[in-house]
Amino acid sequence: MFEAIGAEIAFSHYVQSFANSSLDYFFLVITQLGNPALWLSLSAFLYWKGEEKKSVFLSTSLLFTSAFVGLLKPTLGRLRPPESEFMVLVSETQSQFAMPSGHATTIAGVFGYYWEKFAKNARVLGLFIVLLVLASRVYLGAHYIGDVIVGGLFGFLIGRIVHAIEQNYSKIKFGKKVLLEEIGLVATIAISIIISLALREFSLGTIFFGYFAGVFAFKLLNLDSEKLSGKKLWLKEIPGFAVLGILSFFALNTEFMPELLFLAGSWISFVYPFIYLKVSKKPVK
Repeated sequence: MFEAIGAEIAFSHYVQSFANSSLDYFFLVITQLGNPALWLSLSAFLYWKGEEKKSVFLSTSLLFTSAFVGLLKPTLGRLRPPESEFMVLVSETQSQFAMPSGHATTIAGVFGYYWEKFAKNARVLGLFIVLLVLASRVYLGAHYIGDVIVGGLFGFLIGRIVHAIEQNYSKIKFGKKVLLEEIGLVATIAISIIISLALREFSLGTIFFGYFAGVFAFKLLNLDSEKLSGKKLWLKEIPGFAVLGILSFFALNTEFMPELLFLAGSWISFVYPFIYLKVSKKPVK
């Protein structure tokens, strides 16, 4: 279903005709900008900084793009470029299907979400970076051009939708007084989690599930983090990322990947913030 057309195949051959070791390394680095793990790390940074709502909406954008990719890939059933015909420099073991590109959808979703937060010149730079990530997926032999175009367009649309949701909830103060409004947001996120768990690779679903479960628990307990900067910020961020790195390492190298990634997600939004509040003896509101 939806097999690559002649023009796409020809375009992939053309792009790969420029292949050399320098470009290989360049695109192997650039393509990581479309990895959800990178942006989940930014979400963790924001959460621990005290910018909880910014973290939640960025993670919501990532979750929606993940769910979209997970829904569409098996539905369209388009296979990746074959190694017998193309240079394939990345091993995509999580899914044999190609359309839409997950990396393209992710980076475009982040770009769409941050669109109005960028200055004009930054938007141009951001668009250039998005196009480089899209090009990297073709160059590395992971996708055809159609895969990245579909992912890019829908990712940008998802990012804009999440931004609009954020604007509608911009005056929300997390806590029991607005619990009904929060439930509406959490219900929307929960539906996306279910989709992601059912149709996207299991590991990615579990870390999202852990993150949003932690957010809900943290706010249900009416906890709130102090906004930090300077030395205090880095004294909080460094231990948090150290443990997150350890959890991620063991998740990727043991048979307990889903459980450890769930713990990594909840470490970001509940376990570590809760521990930090207790250790710092910050009064609970």
